[in-house]
Amino acid sequence: MPFESARSLAPVTVLPSVGSTFDVVDPRAAALSTWATLDQRAGRGRLGRAWVAPAGRCLAASILVRPTSPPDAWGWLPLAVGLALAEAIDPLVPTATVSVKWPNDVLVDGAKVAGILCERRGDDVVVGVGVNLVLTPDELPTDRATSLRIAGARGEAEELADAVLAGVLRGIRDASDLADARLHERIAGRCSTLGERVRVLLPAGRDLVGTASGLGPAGELDVDVDGRRERVSAGDVQHVR
Repeated sequence: MPFESARSLAPVTVLPSVGSTFDVVDPRAAALSTWATLDQRAGRGRLGRAWVAPAGRCLAASILVRPTSPPDAWGWLPLAVGLALAEAIDPLVPTATVSVKWPNDVLVDGAKVAGILCERRGDDVVVGVGVNLVLTPDELPTDRATSLRIAGARGEAEELADAVLAGVLRGIRDASDLADARLHERIAGRCSTLGERVRVLLPAGRDLVGTASGLGPAGELDVDVDGRRERVSAGDVQHVR
C-alpha cells in the first residue's frame, strides 16, 4: 500500500494527479488528514509563485492542522514543520547537512530541497509541503535547489515520499504546543539563517540587509541592521554570500 508509514499516523488520500493539493482539502476531515501526490500540475508557493515539477519526481502534500495553541503562536507552525521535515530527511542523506531556512524552506548542504506553505482557513491551517525527491540536476528549476537523490538518498520516489511524509506528520503531532520554549530552541538550533548575513525583501517592497540574530516570540526573524534590531514577521530571505 502506498504511503504505508504515513497512513499509520493519519488518514492519507493518495491522488494519482491533481492541480493543487490545496484545492482538494476537505475542511470536515479529521485533524492531520492529508492529501498527497507525486504528480501536482498547478502547485503554488509563497507570494503566489507557481510550483511545477515533472510527474513522479516530487512529493506534494497538504495537511489539515487544527492548532490547539493560541493564535499568536501560530507563526511557529511553518518553522515546526520545517524542523519535522529536516529531521525526517536526516537519515535519508546521512553525509549531508540538513537545515531550516527562515521562514519556510528546508536546505540540504545549503540548497533548497523542500518548501512549506501555510494557509489559514478559519480555525484551521492547511500546511502544504513540497519536496524534491528524485530530480536530476538538469530537472531542477534553479542552481540553488537540490533533491534527495542528488544528496545521496536511495530508494524509489514513492518510498522516499512515504518516509518524509510520515516524519512530517509525526513532527506536527508532537509539536502540538507551538508556544513551547523547548520547541523554539530546537528550531533555532536547526535554523541555518541565524548568524547569516541576509537580505530580506519585505512585502512593501523595502529591503533589509543585516545579520539574522535570533527568532522573536512569535517566530519572527530578528535582523541586526547597522546596530539596530529589525523584527520581521514576513518576507523573502536571501542568504548573502
